[in-house]
Amino acid sequence: MKQTIPIFFASNDKYVPYLDVAILSLVEHTTKEHNYIITILKTDISEENQIKLKKHERDNVSIVFYDVKNMLEPIKNTLPDMFYYTLAAYFRLFIEKAFPQYDKAIYLDCDVVLLSDIAELYNTDIGDNLVGAIYEQNTDRSDDFRNYVEDNIGIPYYTYFNSGVMVMNLKEFRKFKVQDRFLNMLTTYNFDCLAPDQEYINVICHGRVKYLPTGWNKHSFPEPPEGELKLCHYALSNKPWHYDDVINGEYFWKYAKKSEFYNQILSEFKHYSDADKLKDYENFQNILAGIERMKKSDRTFKKLWFNKIRKAS
Repeated sequence: MKQTIPIFFASNDKYVPYLDVAILSLVEHTTKEHNYIITILKTDISEENQIKLKKHERDNVSIVFYDVKNMLEPIKNTLPDMFYYTLAAYFRLFIEKAFPQYDKAIYLDCDVVLLSDIAELYNTDIGDNLVGAIYEQNTDRSDDFRNYVEDNIGIPYYTYFNSGVMVMNLKEFRKFKVQDRFLNMLTTYNFDCLAPDQEYINVICHGRVKYLPTGWNKHSFPEPPEGELKLCHYALSNKPWHYDDVINGEYFWKYAKKSEFYNQILSEFKHYSDADKLKDYENFQNILAGIERMKKSDRTFKKLWFNKIRKAS
């Protein structure tokens, strides 16, 4: 009997072209020994784009769509509107209950390209840890960010992982009640932070993470990957469809040329203006300004969560 490999993405129409590239690369590296079920957690993907994405189905590859609103409906009445209408950003944390048929799954951001069989990642032994993940490579490059992780989030910077590529131990998620913990934290504290979708899951899973080689989530930085390069992640502003000098960008274009969305992607690249690039720079400066501002915040994870735990112990 073939092993089932559940893979989750999340997207809207804006990101469908890049999701298409990711799926193309994933499907090319599938093997006959496995069945691959790709679930796309969607907000507003058009019927036309859904049909285009489903063209990548094979005998052992199925592509299904799941409306994120269905994940949130059961808790709609328990949350203030200010939280309910922003919860789509945290879809990863709702897979646990929305898909009880899976004890384990892969979550991938849309801005990735696979260079190996995703079943290899799925079959990585992560024990009873909640996630298998790769540490956040931005912490290697910025004292400001390293200090932010330790001073705001309250965990050692080298334990902070990127949530764009994860092996999720959903069986342990349910035992540990990850979704319930998240909702309680969100509604009780509403922490002041830079990347809440990544930081909540880091805090909840802290101490129960299996760290994997960067070859499974290699950002576009010059440092060589740990082990073989198996997955390229074009995180933050390092998008090959915006810049022509992105490290490992050639892998993206290899699959983009095979995509029905190639002309759209190429147009995006050609028309990404100096003003757009200036906005990227300004966004980065805003992140640095946010780090400075949060040094004075009383609503950080470290002050409200970890210090509370330490006092109680």
